[in-house]
Amino acid sequence: MKRTFYEILGVPHDADQAVLDTAYAAAQAKVQEAIKLGTAEASMEAQLVKDGYQMLSDPAKRARYDAKLAADEKGVKLMFFTDDKNAQRKLGIQTFIFALLASTLVIVVFWQMNRKINEVRADYDTVVTRKNIEKNGPKVIEEVPVEQSGTKAAEATKVDTNAPRVSDLAKGETVLKLTDVVKGDPVAKDAPPAKR
Repeated sequence: MKRTFYEILGVPHDADQAVLDTAYAAAQAKVQEAIKLGTAEASMEAQLVKDGYQMLSDPAKRARYDAKLAADEKGVKLMFFTDDKNAQRKLGIQTFIFALLASTLVIVVFWQMNRKINEVRADYDTVVTRKNIEKNGPKVIEEVPVEQSGTKAAEATKVDTNAPRVSDLAKGETVLKLTDVVKGDPVAKDAPPAKR
């Protein structure tokens, strides 16, 4: 099993900076003796002691290292705490590709839903218009000359509040008015054909 930096330095997990300094000095002295004797693993051990001291002395690095140890104990592999530059680059590329694919999927789904909503809305408007025509009957447009200052011209201006006033129109222009076509309505029978 791989040793932790705590085990390499021989300190507990809750060791403070003074304990780390003392343990580092003792581990360095021990490693220096091994280097003098010429053992092959001594240089690797010296590097591990140095790395362990640097990792545990910095509070931010130590917090990340402790989180990684806790995750390893639970069997979870955390890729976000890697110090390897190639692994970080690979993770960045994978994250970018995932974000690109996810955003493309969201755009396609949104476009399809928007298209379907527009189709349903058009169908709904068509059905509502047909029901209104069946319920209220068809509409016919009646022309009312402006020269008539009587009731027809006054009624025409009441139909649409945005319609121009009779006094604003030039002589000879006409105002269009919607009239319900009902059986027996004398206005509807006499209505001239609509101009287009």
